[in-house]
Amino acid sequence: MVVAELGQQALETDDIDQLMHDACVAVAETLSNDYCKVLELLPSGDELFLRQGVGWREGLVGNATVPTDRGSQAGYTLLSEEPVVVDDLRTEERFSGPELLTSHDVVSGISVIIGSIENPWGILGVHATEKREFTDHDVTFVKNVANVLAAAIEETRTKRKLEERETELERTFERITDGFVGLDEDWTITYANERGKNVLDPEDEGLVGENFWQMFEPALGTTFEEEYREAVRTQEPTSFEEYYPPLGTWFEVHAYPSESGLSIYFRDVTERKERERKLKESERRYRTLAEFFPNGIVTLFGADLEYTLAAGQAFAELPISPDDVEERTPAQVWGDSVADDLEPALRAALDGDETSVEFQYVNRDWRVHAVPVTDDAGEVFAGMTMAQDITEQKERKQQLEDTVEKLEKSNERLEQFAYAASHDLQEPLRMVSSYLQLLERRYEDTLDEEGEEFLEFAVDGADRMRAMVDGLLQYSRVDTEGDPLEPVDLNAVLDDVLADLQLQLEETDADITAASLPRVEGDASQLRQLLQNLLNNAVTYAGDEPPRIAISAERAGRDWVVSISDEGMGIDPDDQAAVFEVFQRLHGPDEHAGTGIGLALCERIIERHDGEIWVDSKPGDGSTFSFTLPAPRDRDA
Repeated sequence: MVVAELGQQALETDDIDQLMHDACVAVAETLSNDYCKVLELLPSGDELFLRQGVGWREGLVGNATVPTDRGSQAGYTLLSEEPVVVDDLRTEERFSGPELLTSHDVVSGISVIIGSIENPWGILGVHATEKREFTDHDVTFVKNVANVLAAAIEETRTKRKLEERETELERTFERITDGFVGLDEDWTITYANERGKNVLDPEDEGLVGENFWQMFEPALGTTFEEEYREAVRTQEPTSFEEYYPPLGTWFEVHAYPSESGLSIYFRDVTERKERERKLKESERRYRTLAEFFPNGIVTLFGADLEYTLAAGQAFAELPISPDDVEERTPAQVWGDSVADDLEPALRAALDGDETSVEFQYVNRDWRVHAVPVTDDAGEVFAGMTMAQDITEQKERKQQLEDTVEKLEKSNERLEQFAYAASHDLQEPLRMVSSYLQLLERRYEDTLDEEGEEFLEFAVDGADRMRAMVDGLLQYSRVDTEGDPLEPVDLNAVLDDVLADLQLQLEETDADITAASLPRVEGDASQLRQLLQNLLNNAVTYAGDEPPRIAISAERAGRDWVVSISDEGMGIDPDDQAAVFEVFQRLHGPDEHAGTGIGLALCERIIERHDGEIWVDSKPGDGSTFSFTLPAPRDRDA
């Protein structure tokens, strides 16, 4: 009885969810069970969605999901050809759960597939919180209800597909060009789409059922009648353009005859015709302007890439004249080699884009800029090119590039010199330091207080000189001995830096907070040096209070902007540009140790990464050093 009632409901209703809910209620009540559910298999195949059910905690139906792995009852059911009966889930060895059942203290139950084994839609399940022994009749009952749901679901799918197809067919029919009219063999109008009605019957007096020639009597004796009757007689399609005075409209017409009548597709091309008329007028104006275009050539071209106008003073230096260009294509005028470079730019202009291209012609270098030509409505109806002889410009550019190359080589030699000089200074510095240490040890007992002070000054000076030489070596090696740029995780780099600075951070009681940092394209070792220098400065110039430092990052287009902020002494605005110069220090060695190379080295590292570094600061308000690094490139592109 219950199955029959549900079957009848399935035939009468379009509300599939209501049917599923009613089926759950009926099954739970009939078998005196606590829960019933309809699970829908999601497209991914990994989960089942609790679409309908009864007895479950509030909020689960319509939201909860169940995994389809074999370890759950639901997943096991999907792989079973027969209904799955569970007498006691607590001792069940085939599967456990899922959590939806165990969290509701489910003990017994029946699960069956909705749909076919090969293409299941989902699962119908009924469950009890007490141990039950289900009969064959119970199992058959649940299976029959699942079959009713499967049939209803398939019927709903079929209806939806039919409705979608009908809707798409109607849309397609309405989209046929701009207008469509169907005629039978007696010239009676049998159909007109909306666009056709709007154009041919703006007063909505009615078209369907009327004789075409009576409705459009002024078309008798014109191209319309001639072409239509010839098409019907020969059963050959025809296309033409013609003006219809009563509507003040130019039509582009395509007519296709058949044994049952004539199908007429048409569009209003009045605006195009008007554009063509204006184009002819504008060409006359363009010609006057183009003839005086200096050191170059101006052309106009149409959709077929055929030139409609060519002029310009550069023709005086070319072996062709404007008459040799007009009404010809680029390949015919300039040859295939130039046309291969030029034609893509012309087509781009007709698509609404501006494009430039360079090529050689008669031993001269030319740059052609192609742009679209639009009407008052913004529609592209032609293209224009402006070609200029850039031979001298390219020669000047080459001279500039040669000069830059020479400067780069000179800079490279200077870097090599700086490296060699700083490297060669290491040996005499080591000798000075060694002898100073020897003096200190050997004559420690004979030096008076003043002598010890002098010796201390000498040792300190040698140490600072060695630090400056080391810094200069690092500075000169940034470009020559850096690793290739590759994706780098800044979080990992920061962890290494914090480990290196651990003792300094503990001694100063520094507090460093860092947001999640991005992956960037860079040299990991140099980025480590960069962060270490900036953090060391933030700690060194923290002032009297324990250092408080924040590290953050944000995306800026194709780059990342990383910022390191402190609450320290700050920098006077007049001194901010100088802090990145080599050996430039804002404090004496008695106040803060350092070589004056750290920030210059940071700037050099950032320059190698095609980035920028800057500081925002006010005395007493702390400083924020920011720098840009490129995001990793897409290596699959």
